[in-house]
Amino acid sequence: MKGRILIGLFFCVAAVQIITPLSMIRRQEAVLKEGVPFKFKTAPVDPFDAFRGRYVALRLEQETVPRPKGFTLTRGQVVYAPIAVDEEGFAVFPEVLTERPAGVPYIQTKVRYLSHDKIHLDLPIDRYYMEEKAAPVADRIYWRRRGRDRQDAYAVVRVKDGQAVLEALYVGGRRIEEAVREELQKQQKQD
Repeated sequence: MKGRILIGLFFCVAAVQIITPLSMIRRQEAVLKEGVPFKFKTAPVDPFDAFRGRYVALRLEQETVPRPKGFTLTRGQVVYAPIAVDEEGFAVFPEVLTERPAGVPYIQTKVRYLSHDKIHLDLPIDRYYMEEKAAPVADRIYWRRRGRDRQDAYAVVRVKDGQAVLEALYVGGRRIEEAVREELQKQQKQD
């Protein structure tokens, strides 16, 4: 009797360990398949995560929204950032709300911190994973193309029901993988 309970408990724990990551993957894939795409201006760097590998760290150009007078929020509070599209076709956050907006795309996020006149958001769009050799090359490509008057990197993010999934990273109007491939081919020819 005791052995059956232990075996049953073992299978329950094993099922939870399998179902949890599969449901997370399914949710991400649903956003990529059914979500609405938005372009966000970015500012990447190239860090390393010992558990997940190389990635291009992204910082969206707009991570803050104006703080209206009398609008009370706390650090870490869940908020909803409705998405609008500017004249250039890039996504922007005109405001944050404390309740889910109806009928408009939005990203569910948290308040990173508050300043006198701004709300700083902790957006879930911060990493674009790449192959081990590709990420440092991607970083160099980005920084070569960046200047005071020239910033042409952006991320395409799919959004559905408040969830955001990074689909692609573009530099100079083309996917970063394509730019990296060309750069690596140039390096091979020079060697």
